[in-house]
Amino acid sequence: MNAPLYPPQYCAPAAYYASMARRGEACIADGLRYDKRFKSTHRCLIPGNHGMIMLTVPTVKPHRADATWADVEVSDHGSWWSEHLTAMESTYGRTPYFEFYIDDFRQIIGPQAVGRRLTDFDGDLDTLIRRLLGISTEVSHSAEPLHPGSLCEHTPDLTIGQYWQIRPTEQASTGRLSVLDMLFCLGPEALTLLLDASRSPIQSR
Repeated sequence: MNAPLYPPQYCAPAAYYASMARRGEACIADGLRYDKRFKSTHRCLIPGNHGMIMLTVPTVKPHRADATWADVEVSDHGSWWSEHLTAMESTYGRTPYFEFYIDDFRQIIGPQAVGRRLTDFDGDLDTLIRRLLGISTEVSHSAEPLHPGSLCEHTPDLTIGQYWQIRPTEQASTGRLSVLDMLFCLGPEALTLLLDASRSPIQSR
């Protein structure tokens, strides 16, 4: 397998897409070994009224000892989708692109996600995000069991240029915020910043 391997992610950080956007092809490793410490597979970070908000998709723990993330299902615990969509609207409802994109996200983030494989759910969101951003990278998926050490370094040290934010935060410059922040604030213009960021490593201090 020649394409660089990326982990499945829930509304991944901007750094993830900055790395992916500069490549001609990429492969998402759905067969990554399950490890409950690998939180970004079902969590993302957005700014809120009183600090950062970690949105978490509850999952059903697999029973197999050799399980991969493809064996993990989305849970219905706490009607989490309502909390996520409400948080997105609270944070981004007044951004320029929210009303244009949010219905697309509602088609994926909702009660219809319950019982789905987490990797399929993440994959649908990834496909949507890349389409809205205009990322042309050819992306495939692999169910081959993999150890995390096989993944490419998808979050290199980088800086992302300043952009207008509804809730400014230092997390944006390091690419750790969910790419939703750039998407709702900038729309397709976000791709230019992502491509520039992938070529702009942080200087040593």
